[in-house]
Amino acid sequence: MTFNPISARLSLFYAAYFAVVGIMLPYWPAWLESRGLSPVAIGTVLAVGFWVKLAAHPVLATVADATGALKRTTVLLALAGCAVYGAFWFAEPFWSYLVLAVLLGFTVQSIMPLGEALALSEVKLRGLAYGPIRIWGSVSFIVAAFAVGAATERFGDPVILPLLLGTMVVLVASCLWLPAHGGQARKPWSWTAAARLVSNRRYLVFIGAAGCAQASHAVFYGFGTISWRAVGFGESAIGVLWSLGVVAEIVVFALAARLGRFASAPALLAIAGIGALIRWPLTAVTHDLYAVGALQLLHGLTFGAAHLGAMRYLQDNAPEGLEATAQAFYYALVSGVVMGMAMPAAGFFYESYGQLAYLAMGVLGMIGLGLSLLLAGLMKNPHQM
Repeated sequence: MTFNPISARLSLFYAAYFAVVGIMLPYWPAWLESRGLSPVAIGTVLAVGFWVKLAAHPVLATVADATGALKRTTVLLALAGCAVYGAFWFAEPFWSYLVLAVLLGFTVQSIMPLGEALALSEVKLRGLAYGPIRIWGSVSFIVAAFAVGAATERFGDPVILPLLLGTMVVLVASCLWLPAHGGQARKPWSWTAAARLVSNRRYLVFIGAAGCAQASHAVFYGFGTISWRAVGFGESAIGVLWSLGVVAEIVVFALAARLGRFASAPALLAIAGIGALIRWPLTAVTHDLYAVGALQLLHGLTFGAAHLGAMRYLQDNAPEGLEATAQAFYYALVSGVVMGMAMPAAGFFYESYGQLAYLAMGVLGMIGLGLSLLLAGLMKNPHQM
């Protein structure tokens, strides 16, 4: 295998970004809990960031598509994100956490759709393989989750924030090293074309299918670490559990090229729905460490297959010159609207029912499966995007 400098630069970006995610997903709720926030308050703070994406992602992406400034925008957002995380040191009243969560939605959480659009543009332009590039994000997630789990076991939850800040500095450097070519718009950007994109029936069904697949992780993302602590799992074991899920994700990404030969975007989303139907109801009633570890391997389906299906759909169907816009609306609607509704509901269900809250996530998997089958039917019609 020959070394490709563009692949290396994109891989570093994914590695840096998902190192941040590898700290945020498992341990940010625990850090918020250490500051005295209740499950409902934690769910609300997490949800605010998701809802902000509904406005932030499209606005930032339309500017980037119109100006061709994808790289410059990601750098500025990463720098601003460092400042926002630093401000969390001084958060005390509940409203201050909400304000900072809004700023996270505009900064750190808005980096990925722009970086993903740039990466997919380079992949398409240069004939690169997406899976082997994206896989490094999953590898870094594992390393970060495991390392921070060990650090919290030794030093406690307060160590989470300084580790996040240090990782954000690496993310800034990786954004500076991104290639610039992918951000050049090849056709004039227009509001009419963007409106036509997001009002298309097939695109909306795609958003529904992908959204249900991702939202089925709401209880897991918000309260996975907290619930595992409640049943007596140690910090190192929790780090391993998070890592197991991403190992399965890595395997799926490594097989992405082969999967692409026989699995369409709707098929991959359907696989994710089936995985959610199996994973979450069993997680709701399982307290054995080894059984939970086995269920974590289904993350390769519930997240890995869903992400590959979404990226394949966008790569094949995003109009030229609207790549970042298509990505941004996907992230805004899925990570904003759908997750924005799912996360506070997850907080309510977890506070009321504990681990049984995962049962509701299985229902989302069933809905997502139905929508993916509907999408498959719509994609047979060449007159619909």
